[in-house]
Amino acid sequence: MIEYDRGPRTGGRSKWSALGPLRLAIEGVTSLSIKPLRWVGVAAAAGGGLLGLWIATNALLMGEAVQWYPSRVAVSSFFGGVQLLDEQLFVFLNSLGSERWDGLWLFVTDKLSWIPLYVALMYLMYRHYGLKNTLICMALIVVMIAVTDQLANLFKHGFERPRPCREAHLREIIRYIAPRCGRYGFFSAHAASSMALAVFLGLLFRRNYRCLVFLLLSWASIVGFSRIYVGVHYPLDTLAGMVIGALVGFLAYKISQRFKNIRADACMT
Repeated sequence: MIEYDRGPRTGGRSKWSALGPLRLAIEGVTSLSIKPLRWVGVAAAAGGGLLGLWIATNALLMGEAVQWYPSRVAVSSFFGGVQLLDEQLFVFLNSLGSERWDGLWLFVTDKLSWIPLYVALMYLMYRHYGLKNTLICMALIVVMIAVTDQLANLFKHGFERPRPCREAHLREIIRYIAPRCGRYGFFSAHAASSMALAVFLGLLFRRNYRCLVFLLLSWASIVGFSRIYVGVHYPLDTLAGMVIGALVGFLAYKISQRFKNIRADACMT
């Protein structure tokens, strides 16, 4: 045993609060193993199962006239809360704009503004894949854009969620600068088609231009945000459009790989 006399503190008073050592002890216990995470997961799954069983039991006991009514109320409340948060986030993001930048974002949200970019990408495609494979890829892009547009129309008329520029209670507090306001907004066809094109071409050129995929994804994200800026789509509209567009673009890329000649490493000139 070695005795030791600790000297007085030279750096002032301690910054530890009363709960500091307790938090340190909890972190030391939970950081040594993943078992606490497993326990929490099991508890959450068990709690969800018991809640579902309770709702089903109450619905059955209450009779056929109100069968499954509690679950419907729970689902409606959940989606109502999601829409409310989505609306509040839209108001916040939309209010960040100013007249100084309106012209820029109107340029960004216009599909015709990006024709030079499309031409440049087409040239890169022709340079690395030749005329025949470029025509095949162009056909896939046309089909891909058509699919995203039709899916967007199907979802819009299926959900019938009005655009923010159509909501009377938002007209006085949002900035609406778009040239036109459609009827329904879920989900954004602009965001879907842009992300589909970005994913497809980014994967197609990933071996030749590694940074291109990140640039294209950033471009698609900016186009998606422009729909919020001009006041025609909620954030959830653009996010759902980008997710669906990414899936369509990835599927189109997989289809393109069925053609043996469409490979970046084999088509370099």
